[in-house]
Amino acid sequence: MRTKSLLLPLAIAAASATSPAIADFTGGDFILRVGGSYVDADSTSVFSNRNVIDIVDPDDPDSTIPVEIRERITVDSDSSWFINGTFFVADHWAVELYHMNQADMDADYTITATGEDIDIRRRDRLRGFDTSVTSLFANWYPVCVESWVQPYFGLGVNYTDIKQDYLRPVFIEDVINDNGQFVGRADRGLMTFGSSWGWTAQVGIDIEFGRDANWLFNASAMWVDADPELELGVDNIALRNDIVFDTIRIREDMDYDSWIFNLGVGYKFSF
Repeated sequence: MRTKSLLLPLAIAAASATSPAIADFTGGDFILRVGGSYVDADSTSVFSNRNVIDIVDPDDPDSTIPVEIRERITVDSDSSWFINGTFFVADHWAVELYHMNQADMDADYTITATGEDIDIRRRDRLRGFDTSVTSLFANWYPVCVESWVQPYFGLGVNYTDIKQDYLRPVFIEDVINDNGQFVGRADRGLMTFGSSWGWTAQVGIDIEFGRDANWLFNASAMWVDADPELELGVDNIALRNDIVFDTIRIREDMDYDSWIFNLGVGYKFSF
């Protein structure tokens, strides 16, 4: 997990300060917020697959034995930064456009094989899933517009995207020659990702830095429904010298539902 710098978005907010506005949260007001985000997949296992295949019997090359293959991709949590803009279309009601920049979520690919006298596991680290989320909310602010503490609830739609600059390998393996010497590293297999649309919901609060202030503190928690597509293909996977799988092909949607927790600052403009 890595924490990305928040200096850029905070600088944007600082540069956005203009003439003071009244403290009320009323129709026509606009709030710009920036800050840090923490994203955590609801289930650490975002993909799992199970099937049974026949392999050559290590003890009898002329026959085969059934082996159950289980595959799983797990992801870690990570932090990033966000920026959003909220426009009050009327008292108590606002529209919010939110963007969380790429969170680099580490991922592992695990494959296990079980069968008669076989119980093998292989685990490989995948390069991070650079995930960004953009959401559009309709927010309801239930308390009186004069309050300098404003809780809110939102419901909307999200677009979740995993950065796809190139096809990435599934494995990066050490290459050993016939003499047992390390001669380099090689990429194995290909993996690609898609994007997805889904619903999202949030609860949050704005707290002004004083009753007549335009600067405010913001905190929110968001639930994001996402199922981007995963395509994975790899050949000749050796779990053991005598256990080799010819081909694995996967094309499935991932269970990428996530919680996003945000802390930031904002500035309220009144027009």
